[in-house]
Amino acid sequence: MPKKLTQRQAAILIAVVVIVIGGLALFVLNLRTGSSGGASANLTVWGTDSPKAFNDMISKYAGPGSGSQASIKYTQIDPANYGSQVLQAIAAGTGPDVFEIGNRDLPQWRSVLMPLHSAFASTFNLSMLQQDFPDVVSRDFVSGGYIYALPLSIDTMAMIYNRDLFNTAGIVTPPKTWSQLDADIALLRQENSSGQITQAAFALGGSEASISDAPDIVFLMMIQNGSQMISSDGSSVTFASTGGASGTAGQNAFNFYLQFSNAASQYYTWNDSMGDALDAFAQGKVAAIFDYSSALPTIRAKAPFLNYGVAPMPQADNAQTAVAYADYRGLAVNKNSPNAAAAWQFIIGLTTNPTDASIYTSDTGAPPALRSLISAGMTDPVMAVFASQALEAKSWYEANSVNIDTAVNAAITSVLQGSADSTTALNEAQSQINGG
Repeated sequence: MPKKLTQRQAAILIAVVVIVIGGLALFVLNLRTGSSGGASANLTVWGTDSPKAFNDMISKYAGPGSGSQASIKYTQIDPANYGSQVLQAIAAGTGPDVFEIGNRDLPQWRSVLMPLHSAFASTFNLSMLQQDFPDVVSRDFVSGGYIYALPLSIDTMAMIYNRDLFNTAGIVTPPKTWSQLDADIALLRQENSSGQITQAAFALGGSEASISDAPDIVFLMMIQNGSQMISSDGSSVTFASTGGASGTAGQNAFNFYLQFSNAASQYYTWNDSMGDALDAFAQGKVAAIFDYSSALPTIRAKAPFLNYGVAPMPQADNAQTAVAYADYRGLAVNKNSPNAAAAWQFIIGLTTNPTDASIYTSDTGAPPALRSLISAGMTDPVMAVFASQALEAKSWYEANSVNIDTAVNAAITSVLQGSADSTTALNEAQSQINGG
């Protein structure tokens, strides 16, 4: 039989319950004061974007006539040491109220984040999230029923191609499938009398030494090919597991990627000695690369008169649904922030308000994250590709995205250098990721 509480214990319990309920009520009240105004707090925001994009949004959020008494300061952090600087600041108790995390990095940041609890469902909930944003956001930033971050933009990998080289080769439209891409290689690739490639068709098959997003391309191919990237309980990576259709799918995708850098293959078109793929594209030495919209400013700066186009990523033959791969960031709240309610109100206000979110996309040139803005942005021939692909984007649980990318890149490198066959290399990468 349960032990009876003493009068003192009962009083303490009631006091604790009152405090908790009062705290929750205050949090909900703060959140309900308005979607883009009404907060009264001093908020600090850290990110990697230029100050203009955030300051323009902040001036609308906290400026005259906004109804907000918030004081918000944005600080731009160097992307090269962003993660370490944020972690050090949080550990020292000087971290920002709001900061950004990568869409593949929630497992690494979750312990220091304050989620938006489902108890505040009337303000913003999972149903609203799915209504406002593409499905990939729920997969990336929701865990255990909690929302941990919301994005202002969703970038996806696409084919960026040289229109002049495609026209010269007689290719009317960019390839829509990987088989069509294979067939276009002979039309685009040029070699000298010694058999050396002077003009590559596609920047594929190399390691990060020449293709900065090589692991992403491999992962996309694996997912398109039906590979199960992780175990059902999420405890281990399985893309190289043998003895099943999933493992075969992952290995086949890995081999497909590597064929483009295999000199013995009829589809040979690239190798790491060709240098950085982005530079090669700007110089007209490769007909097409696969990158995110964030690469476009660099291309325009390096080759302002280059006649380029953007096309969706090729898909597997006979695919029932298209699959894209996303790379983006979301705004999250420091769990030690004394202004957690105001911080979440700020995030919800900026990311779900089309006017505020459009300020960001206009200032940065990045594709939108809101479904309403994705629909409105379809008229732009370049950004429409990146934007529409957000609706098709897939993701997978990466316990540590940096370690996973490093391991897969090492697998690519070992095959290219001849130190391991593709099966051994991919299995070793999986074992390393799983701590084996």
